[in-house]
Amino acid sequence: MREIAALGLSLVLFGSTSHGQTSNPAAPPEPDTHSGTPLGQFTLGPLVVTPTFKIGSLAIDTNVQYARTKTTDFVASAGPGLDLALPFHDQWKFEVESSAQYLYFLRTEELRRWTGLGSATLYWKGTGTRVQTGFGYRRDFDRPSYEVNVRVARTTKDVSAQIERDLGRLTLAVRGLYGQTRADEGQRYRGANLSTSLSTDDLFTDLQLRYSLTPLSALLIEGGYKETHFPDAAVRNFAEENAGAGVKTTGFFKGQITAGLRRTHLLAGSISKTRPYLRANLTQQLGRRFQLTERYENNSSVSAFAGDGFLPTYENRQLGVDLRIELTKRFDMTLGGTRAHNISDGEIQVVTDSGEVAFALRDDIVYDAHADLGIRLSRARLAAFVSYTTRSSLYFSDFGIEGLQTGLRLEYAPSSK
Repeated sequence: MREIAALGLSLVLFGSTSHGQTSNPAAPPEPDTHSGTPLGQFTLGPLVVTPTFKIGSLAIDTNVQYARTKTTDFVASAGPGLDLALPFHDQWKFEVESSAQYLYFLRTEELRRWTGLGSATLYWKGTGTRVQTGFGYRRDFDRPSYEVNVRVARTTKDVSAQIERDLGRLTLAVRGLYGQTRADEGQRYRGANLSTSLSTDDLFTDLQLRYSLTPLSALLIEGGYKETHFPDAAVRNFAEENAGAGVKTTGFFKGQITAGLRRTHLLAGSISKTRPYLRANLTQQLGRRFQLTERYENNSSVSAFAGDGFLPTYENRQLGVDLRIELTKRFDMTLGGTRAHNISDGEIQVVTDSGEVAFALRDDIVYDAHADLGIRLSRARLAAFVSYTTRSSLYFSDFGIEGLQTGLRLEYAPSSK
């Protein structure tokens, strides 16, 4: 099933054999820093005001319910936004970004609703020191992951702070975040109470040391702690600690690679798992026309199906490769693929298609291949794309899916400054 989340105007005509999957079409051009398309800009003294409007999608979707019995519908989303920027006292800046979108479904009226997001961030930059703190808010109605084949309505609020300090060739960075996610009441999927399993309070802190080896490279040392509480299921509360090292480069290989160990354990009880982790995001510019990007990440995510007495998480491993080709100044193409492997950290409970309750480990593999051919039209980009996704589940055939998507997409895509 496809996620309708492109920034801009999408007209999608699907040829599909899917049973509900999320596809990953080719990445659009570098996104605008505003909450949508700027409609204009004016100042009130030092305050810069930017009204925006975002058209999220205009599409034909052959499976809006993410179900094995597919429902085709016309889907649209759009809404206004407002961005504010207030610099003051040379080193300070206060920014606000906000937007709202209405999700419209022509036939499935029960899916219609408003979503939106907002953030307020205060920045301070001195000689060798950078500080920022902010508040964020999101209202979502989408599929949270490959694990759940249904749209979930949820609200997320968070407060965060970050400080960086340059100490010669050494840079110290400390971050902290507290967030609350609440899934709306009454949401269930295959026997799982999503209102309970996807509602969390999260505390996250980490520290990173970067030592500059050359003007183009730095060594990294990192450590972090995360604690997750479930307001309505305290027996599932867990924590994670991680420590690792890596390299950051801005040369031919532009990006960052880190590796280390991560320990996940219940706060009450002796159940725990310790395993290695690896995160990599690298980009290479191959001449003037070719750009290659590789991504790999394995992390722990909250599972909607975890049972009491087990770790309420699953291991999420994703490998992706994209090749972007600039054919001419106006035409470009992207070819890519993703492999995702999700493994539950304990036995889960699922209600199958037959209505029976089954218990087993979750072990799913997803393959996604995609291609995108686009033409730039002033500040927009018109693209034709095709994407094929297949997913198999080792123990639960009910989660097996495959499908083909093809269509057109028109995106707001200003040129990089």
